[in-house]
Amino acid sequence: MKNFTKLKIFRFFLYIFAIIGFIFFIVFLAMQFSLLNVRGSSSERNSYFNIQKNINKNDNSGSLKIICQINNLSKYAPSTSINIYKTLIQGGDTVLLNRMLYIASQRFLNNNNFIKNLNNCENVTQAEINLPISSYVWADTDEWNLMKEVFTRDQDIINKAAHDANVSPRIILSGVIGEQFRFFTSRRESFKGYFEPLKILASLSKVSFGIAGIKPKTVRLIEEHLKDINSPFYLGKNMENIVDHPDDANLEADRLNRITDVQNPYYSYLYVGLYMKQIEAQWARSGYDISKSPGILSTLYNLGFYYSVPKYNPQIGGAEININDVIYTFGDLGYEFYYSGELVDIFPLVSN
Repeated sequence: MKNFTKLKIFRFFLYIFAIIGFIFFIVFLAMQFSLLNVRGSSSERNSYFNIQKNINKNDNSGSLKIICQINNLSKYAPSTSINIYKTLIQGGDTVLLNRMLYIASQRFLNNNNFIKNLNNCENVTQAEINLPISSYVWADTDEWNLMKEVFTRDQDIINKAAHDANVSPRIILSGVIGEQFRFFTSRRESFKGYFEPLKILASLSKVSFGIAGIKPKTVRLIEEHLKDINSPFYLGKNMENIVDHPDDANLEADRLNRITDVQNPYYSYLYVGLYMKQIEAQWARSGYDISKSPGILSTLYNLGFYYSVPKYNPQIGGAEININDVIYTFGDLGYEFYYSGELVDIFPLVSN
């Protein structure tokens, strides 16, 4: 009786294993004859990606194809293409970028124009593509990538300084980026060998000081204007004490310490904001609203209080800065940055 029971158990498991084996055999045959292919994943629909699979990360032709494919996708899904561009800029390799493109493109594979343009990317050349990542020369530079990283890191400090000065944070940065570009483009070796690896901004230390390149004399004038009720730059009683020093402070030394403090750049940003706000106030008293004129404010930040003469139709200008063989004025940079949309996710153009 016991032997009969054991035999039944043995046969039961034998049948089970036989059935499992048969199922695996059927699945294998189905796979060989493509009977299990899901609609939309056939080789005809994604063959243009297969050529990309073994592209070396440093292969320029592969990079051009990817850029071409992203540009094609941007006509159909701008938001998604921006995310893939960001991954490209951050150093994403071809395997990752191709996977992102493959997934993002599935929605448009029934569009003949999409497929045609995508196929044209196979043999694209640099001359044909010649499309920058940004609309702005300065925004395609290593210098800007560094600034963008630092401004993002400092966003809480920048936003606090902008709130305290009652100006847009983008207005503050419109002044700061000119000083940084002017320094970095004239000292390329220092930028590549020191500032870029350490992910820090340049802190000026000669005539102008700190990350905002502001003169101690200008800081003194800003503070005096805050207190002088008769000054055309006066901002009102509620702003008089915003940068008061301790009673026993050495004013010159304290001012210098504030604008050269690289560990806490709050005062650097704040003094820029107060300067811009005082210029706005001066022009408003003469009947000119330049609160939405970042190019003019940046120009006057570069030139100083003495050159701020309210008038109709002022011109953007200031010091010239050579960025990749394109000559900008100080005011040009502030103007383009303000409206560029760069960093708009943390420093919006539209206030809430």
